[in-house]
Formats: sequence, C-alpha cells, structure tokens
Amino acid sequence: MYTTGYQSKLTSASALRIVHTSLRYPPAPGGTEDYVQQLVKGTRDVAAKRDVRVLTSALRTHHPLSPLNPKVLVDDPIYVQRLHHAGTPFISYPRLQALQYYLGHHQPDIVHGYSFWYQPADGAARYARRRTVPFIFHPMFYTNPIRRKPLWQLYQHTRGRATFAAADVVVIISPFEQQLIERLRFPVKRFVLLPPIIDSASLAEPHDNPFTARDINGRIIFAAARLAPGKGLEDAIDAFPQVRKKHPDIHLAIAGADFGKRSDLLRRARAYGIEQSVHLLGHLNRDELIGAYQHADVFLHPSYYEAFGIVIAEALAAGTPVVARNCSAIPYVAPHEVAALLFNNADEMVCHLTAILAEPAAGKKMADTGRYRVQQEFSLPVARTKLLQMYAELAR
Repeated sequence: MYTTGYQSKLTSASALRIVHTSLRYPPAPGGTEDYVQQLVKGTRDVAAKRDVRVLTSALRTHHPLSPLNPKVLVDDPIYVQRLHHAGTPFISYPRLQALQYYLGHHQPDIVHGYSFWYQPADGAARYARRRTVPFIFHPMFYTNPIRRKPLWQLYQHTRGRATFAAADVVVIISPFEQQLIERLRFPVKRFVLLPPIIDSASLAEPHDNPFTARDINGRIIFAAARLAPGKGLEDAIDAFPQVRKKHPDIHLAIAGADFGKRSDLLRRARAYGIEQSVHLLGHLNRDELIGAYQHADVFLHPSYYEAFGIVIAEALAAGTPVVARNCSAIPYVAPHEVAALLFNNADEMVCHLTAILAEPAAGKKMADTGRYRVQQEFSLPVARTKLLQMYAELAR
C-alpha cells in the first residue's frame, strides 16, 4: 500500500503513514518528550487513515545513559517502537541503532525528527533526503557553553547544518527559538510556529491543596523547576526576606527534583533565618502540581532561560498570577503587564511579588487574561489544525 517518497501521497493523499523519531519518549521525563507525545496522540487517527508511529529508545536519561524500568514499558502503545541505543565515544551523542533500517521498514510518507544536536533527527534527515520523503524538523534549539566547544561547533557547521537543509518545514516552539536559528544563519526553507500544548481543561478542574496536606499554612509563593543551575532559585531565596518584611505570613514552596542545588538552597535559607518558611517539596505528581498551581497566591519563575516556559503557561491556565524573569521566550508566553509581571533584576522581582500580594484582585485580573491567552494560543485544536494543514501541503 505504501511506497517511499512523494509518489505515495500523490496516489493516496488521504492515507498517510507518519513516523516521529525522538531519542526519548514518555514515560521518560522532559519537555521535548511530552511535546512529541502530545503531537503524536493529537494527530494519530487510524479511522481517518493517519497512521502515526514513533521510533525511539528505552532511555530514561541520556547524560548519563540510564534505562527506563522495563516494567513501565509494558504500557507502551502498539505504535511506539523502542530501538536499542549506543553511546558515541568522547561525545554525548546517543544513537538509535539501525534507525535507517527501521525507517525503511515502516516506509513513512512523512518523517518528523526532534532535537538539534541529536542523532534521531540527523538520521531522519538523512533518510528523508535519500528517499525524497517530506521531512519536518523540530530543532528545540538552544545554545549553552558546552555547545560552544570545537567539536560541537564542527557538528553545527556540518551534520547539523545538513539536517536543517533537509527540512521541508522547521517547526519552532517560540519566536525566540526562531531568532536563535536565524542568528546562526542555518538554511531554512520555511518556519512554522507550533508551541507546546497546554491542557487548560485539566488545569481548571479543582484539585486538592498539597500545601495544607504538608502542614504549610498561609499565603504561598510557588515555584516549579528542577533544583539545578540556571533556574534562578537562589535568587528567589535571596529576595524572599524582603518580601516577608511586608507580608510576614508568606511561604516560599519550590517543587522539583534535585539536580545538585538542594543543599545550597537550604544553606541560603538557613543563613537568612527563613528555613521555616522555605519548603523544598521535591517531585510532585501531576495532580499535586495542578493543586499547587491552583492554591498558590503567586507563581514565581526566576529561570534565566526558557525555550518556551510550560510551567508559566500551566500556572496561567490554572488561574494563578505569575511573576517571571524577562528573558528568552518568557515574554512571548506571558507578555509583561498583560498576562504577568516580568522582572529584570532582584529589586523588580521583590516589587512585583509584593504588589501582587498587596493587590490580589489586580493579580487575578492579569491571570484571567493569561488564562484566555493560553486557551486561544496553546491548545490541542490549534496545534492539530496547523499540523494537518502542514501534512496536506506536504502530501500534494
């Protein structure tokens, strides 16, 4: 029924086999992984002749390489195929083994590849170029000091550039990501903006208060982020004593797994004498996280970089006022003084937090505007419509 290349779509335009290649896939944690799953589930419809499949690995993390518990893989849907993986000496570049073979086995009409710097996208690009199959590239592009090393610069100007050149469409999750890509002058035929999908309905459903369950009573400033460098959580603790001077009943609750910063954050809290009002909650399950959004008085996001900022959009969808750093993609997700208050320095952070705590009605009004924006811009129907239009154009 299926052949390779554009011919299959010319002869059977309504019957598409679409393959997504991603290094990891849920239940592996991560924003990219969740994004892939959202797009796959949102467009797979066998009755409508859209056969959507996934080629991925059984990795939980890729740096270091660690596998998912085999017990969780028994719940994999039939359209997810997990390939063996292999490391690459001297470089963090895990490979899906026999990817070219399995792409050929599935004979896709359209191929999606995820993440610049990663082999599944590069392999998908190579397959698509050789078989003249439409290729949709989701670079999830970012830069950091590691990626500036000579070996990665060589990759960027060779294999990485070739992956961009092979793409019929480059999907970006924010205008900020597009700016990064354009700044480096990668060859791009066409950009399409397709932000992550926010499940506004579930975020609006009432959930239990996870703070009172932990005997945290009073007003709450809530933050959700990995306890890792770059998340700005130390800045939140440094600013907290000044907020408490005006609002003595306030608590700072931070949810997120420890990636090396927990002990430092606790030391800071003790040094300020605020350890009784600073709560490191660890990982929260989904229901607890939604409850935390809903029952917090303010959501604080001091991260120094966000390719999108899913937790900001989720907090707004839950109806919570947001204070966040004015950087990277954050102004796109939550425009300043429209959907949130954005700060450029510590003094502004304190000012915005105290203002919302002093005038909760004004904060609620901004949050309502933000909630409407999330519903209109970051919903599954919007994403599905864009993707299906893209498929129809590529299938011509």
